[in-house]
Amino acid sequence: MTQLPTGRKSKGKRHLLSAAMEIIDSYSHCGISKYEPIERVRAVMRSGDVARAVLVQHLGEYDNRYLQDVVAADPDHLTGVCMVDHQLPDASGTLKHWHQTGCFRGVRLSTDVLSVAPQLFSTAAETGLVIVLYAPDGVGGFVEQIDALLHDHPDARLVLTHLGNPPVGQSAEAEAYREVFRLARYAHVYFQISGMKMFCPHPHEPLYTWIGSAVETFGSDRLLWGSNYPVVGDTDDYLADLRLVTSGQLPFSKPSIPAVAGENARRLWFDK
Repeated sequence: MTQLPTGRKSKGKRHLLSAAMEIIDSYSHCGISKYEPIERVRAVMRSGDVARAVLVQHLGEYDNRYLQDVVAADPDHLTGVCMVDHQLPDASGTLKHWHQTGCFRGVRLSTDVLSVAPQLFSTAAETGLVIVLYAPDGVGGFVEQIDALLHDHPDARLVLTHLGNPPVGQSAEAEAYREVFRLARYAHVYFQISGMKMFCPHPHEPLYTWIGSAVETFGSDRLLWGSNYPVVGDTDDYLADLRLVTSGQLPFSKPSIPAVAGENARRLWFDK
């Protein structure tokens, strides 16, 4: 498996930034039963000079061996986020198994799991795994529950993926969604700018208000860029969303761009 050197430059028109800025994709899918194998993911990464990636298991897949093999072959540039079937009698033991491989620094949980299997949250927190939280119905209605879990595990590291699934065009749900910003009081909760295409077309302007609020509450040092490849679309879609971050078009300051584009993700996912 060919490794991707840190800071590798692309040679064509797709080159976005100098190698001085390390870009890290903090949310990309990779697989053989769904989505794209690692060779295709690497090709898309190279097109945008993306040096490293966090590979997140897709919904419904609990066999994490492919991601394990991919990460084991290049742990300097790749890390994994596993999934565990919360209905297993020993789901926590299964999570510990994947953690012990050394290839997974995070686990993906959906908000519905918090109610039926909160022990997975606790196990992840206690083992030091990053909790990558997906809220298909919006995170707003789960803030009280998340707050209680974080109160019990204040050192837990939590990533709110896809901006917490904001209610674009649904004014009635907007007030509930704003509750997500209460979670900023926990120092290890991160707000991820990913999955924007799921809510509105590029350049995703209806999301800028929420991103601006995240900057004000979480601060730019807890914002992460993630592509959500290949759900984002093709290579051009991948690059278009990345340019929103690197060009300064999104509502955070230009001096914050290196942090949002890579430094925060490196600190969370790759620093020892």
